[in-house]
Amino acid sequence: MARHFRDDSAQRAYASQSRRSADASRQGYARQQGYQQQSYQQQGAYQQQGYTAAPYDMGDGRASTPRRRKKKKSPLPLILAAIVLAAAGVGIYLFLNPPFYGVTVNGTEQTVNYGTTVAQCIEKGYAAPTAGNLIAVDGSIAQQGGGEAFSATVNGNAVDGSYSLKKGDDVQISDGADKDEEYTETTETVSPGVSGTDYSTLSSYYLGSIHVYSSGEDGEKTVKTGTVSGKTVEEITKQPIDAGYNTYNANVGDEKVIALTFDDGPWATTTTEILDILKENGAKATFFQIGNQIADMPSIEKRIVEEGHQVGTHTYDHASGTGQGVNLTFMSAEEQRIEISKGFAAIEETLGTTVTHIMRAPGGNYYGSLINNLKDLVVAEIGWNVDTEDWSRPGADAIAQAILSVKPGQVILMHDGGGDRSQTVEALRTALPQLIAQGYKCVTIDELMAYGK
Repeated sequence: MARHFRDDSAQRAYASQSRRSADASRQGYARQQGYQQQSYQQQGAYQQQGYTAAPYDMGDGRASTPRRRKKKKSPLPLILAAIVLAAAGVGIYLFLNPPFYGVTVNGTEQTVNYGTTVAQCIEKGYAAPTAGNLIAVDGSIAQQGGGEAFSATVNGNAVDGSYSLKKGDDVQISDGADKDEEYTETTETVSPGVSGTDYSTLSSYYLGSIHVYSSGEDGEKTVKTGTVSGKTVEEITKQPIDAGYNTYNANVGDEKVIALTFDDGPWATTTTEILDILKENGAKATFFQIGNQIADMPSIEKRIVEEGHQVGTHTYDHASGTGQGVNLTFMSAEEQRIEISKGFAAIEETLGTTVTHIMRAPGGNYYGSLINNLKDLVVAEIGWNVDTEDWSRPGADAIAQAILSVKPGQVILMHDGGGDRSQTVEALRTALPQLIAQGYKCVTIDELMAYGK
């Protein structure tokens, strides 16, 4: 919008004022720009020192006071710490598990890698053991070198080939042991044979102390067959019993085993004294008893069995009557069977249990048709090898010497009844401890027969 002035002086004055205003405006703007530049520079300096500048108030040209900014932490220390820990871990691991170390193998120091086994020591040639052999079932060599490859100890303890050696271990590697081959085993029946002794006369009685009539009894054997060798071995586990009548002595081998036997009891005093002596010496015996005497002494009968001894029959009344008190063969077949049946019945009724049907015939008279007649009633008739003849009372010393003459597998004949048997008691008290000291074992007839022929 144009201004109109009355004269030139007014116009010049207005123009001069306008210039001053314009100059002032330019100077104000310049100052403002300069101040802002200075503020920007100060703000940069503050920022380098960790301050944050506040926004400027452009209304009056003044800047607000800068605020200190939180300094960001460097990750470098954490990285360095992780590196140190990792290095320490590796160092510890290598210390505990060095990549190689020294051991001693059969007296020679060797350096081995970590984890080396005993078997690998052999592969590396540190030891050269010879393998044992594979042994066949019959004792021969089934395979050369087929046994254990080696034996080894580490620090004195037995180990196998997979054992991993440790630093400083002392290893001993030796030749391998022999090894038995595996085998299959079967059980087979052993058929009895047919054999026997002529028992028509008394002479056969003294060929052995054990007399058995049998229709035959199967035995058993095991057969082992080697899986590598194919060889077989047989072992009799149960002896067969041949059919027929057999007289024999027990085959005890090298064992000092004998059987003490006593006839004609039980007897009120003597049997008890003999049981005491047997108990003191840990010996067992067999008592062949008269059946009609047992019922009057049941406590003695029971003690005999309770203390581990055996009882058999010596007939019911010692073959009295037609047997003349000494010989069953004089009796009829029926009388013979009654005599033996009643003898066993007297024992079993008193004991309340069955017993092995062994017997001793009075006078040793066991031959001829008697054997056939009693074969289903009697398991075995028992004779003797040593007759002490104590029934004749020859003196305690003579009886003791007879007892001490016994040999392994034999049967000794004595008496605990039928009269005064004090000499027998005295002789047994003297001789039995001596037999025990010599290593003899006194067993029952059942135990002796278990040894077989």
